[in-house]
Amino acid sequence: MNTLTFPGYSAAPDATTTNGGQAPATKVPTASSPGNERLIALAAPAMEDLYRQLDSPSVTVLLADSHGGVLRAIGNGAGGAPEGGACGARSAVNGARQPAASRAVLANRPRVPPRRIGIAALILPPAGGMLGFVDADISPLDWLGHANALVQTAARIIEHRLIESEPRGFLLLRFHRYPAVLGTPLEALALFDPDGGVLLANRVAIDLLAPCPLGCGVAAANCFATQWCGIVGYAALGLRQPFTLRDHRGSGYSACASLTRAAA
Repeated sequence: MNTLTFPGYSAAPDATTTNGGQAPATKVPTASSPGNERLIALAAPAMEDLYRQLDSPSVTVLLADSHGGVLRAIGNGAGGAPEGGACGARSAVNGARQPAASRAVLANRPRVPPRRIGIAALILPPAGGMLGFVDADISPLDWLGHANALVQTAARIIEHRLIESEPRGFLLLRFHRYPAVLGTPLEALALFDPDGGVLLANRVAIDLLAPCPLGCGVAAANCFATQWCGIVGYAALGLRQPFTLRDHRGSGYSACASLTRAAA
């Protein structure tokens, strides 16, 4: 799990507010650019779904740019609860069930500020970013493994959206060692220009083809033994059945290729 660091996020009490208790709060980006605006728009559904799945009043879901500056925040869990806020509320409920003498002892204990914990996942294309959350109450540590899986999945979904909607793309390639993974957030995804140069690729694709430096500007021929013209041919046929894609190490992958709207 990655340590969460969002330099642009303020934990002041007024950093986020709720809308009458009906909807989670969002923070307006501090800096605007076409890339950031596109990232915010495409990430919104995955962020909101992640917030719902985490299902905790002490959680704030955050989207940041490549420098760690917050572009959007959902929730008010990390918005600066008073000392002992989240933990104290729970203690108050439990304390009400205790005898008066026990409650007096609890009341005299020094209050410990709630600790915060966060999990983050990188979003690689197009200019980079980060998705994660901050939890103002880390007492239920047993759920962090599940929370990490949710964050990683949401980040991959955002990467898919960024790659699939990139207007410069010519051919979209999906591949994986296991055919059942195709069409899921776990698949490898790469977008190419008409000459076979990589425009964008997700983390799964980069990891599967390592040590081949699959990245912006790298030619498909440098990573795949399957000829580029053959990959384009499969895409032009519009076949639903996966074909076999091979790299220069001899490894085989199940793959699907499709031409984008720009290629039409």
